[in-house]
Amino acid sequence: MNNTNRALNRSVVFVAGLVLLATAVLLGLLATRTAIRDAWTEVADTARTTVVGWLRATPLVGTDPDGTAHSWLWIATLAVLLAVTVLLLSFILRQGRGHSGHLISENTTNWGATQVDSAVAEQLLQRALDEHPEFLSTRVSTYRVTRDAVLKISVTCRRGTSPTDVVHIVEQALNALDGLLGLRILALLQISGGFRVRASRNTRIP
Repeated sequence: MNNTNRALNRSVVFVAGLVLLATAVLLGLLATRTAIRDAWTEVADTARTTVVGWLRATPLVGTDPDGTAHSWLWIATLAVLLAVTVLLLSFILRQGRGHSGHLISENTTNWGATQVDSAVAEQLLQRALDEHPEFLSTRVSTYRVTRDAVLKISVTCRRGTSPTDVVHIVEQALNALDGLLGLRILALLQISGGFRVRASRNTRIP
């Protein structure tokens, strides 16, 4: 539950893994196979000659046409690398930004707004759930999904605990929180632990 697409995340990891695997295989072959090493040397010489030809064919205005240090291809390459760097930084900075510091933020009057910090609801709900021995552990966090704040409640149950009972306990705690705040809060329940309790999710909609 963050601002990045899950398929995009997995695609980036998959492509990076393939590149690293291909590099490792190539290095291993170059170190152990003489024929492959000779072929690689020939390909590298051909590629170097081709690149030098490109650089000499694309000189900057007013520079030596026989030189390779003043080609506009260097500028184009630098611009592409800069764009890729910006995209990667944007991708990295977006990770984990799904967390929200405010559960409620509404303009109730012309003179001000009503805001409820996520920590307030999280602590109240956490305290209510900790009173039940059915749970080995509980965790409450707040995420921003589109424009709505959603509480994520993760509970690990003791062996033999019924998922129906878990949902009922959490629903009661959420109803009490709704009554306290005066709003119906969206919530996602994740249940795990025990033989009878399989990993499951229960989403509360308005």
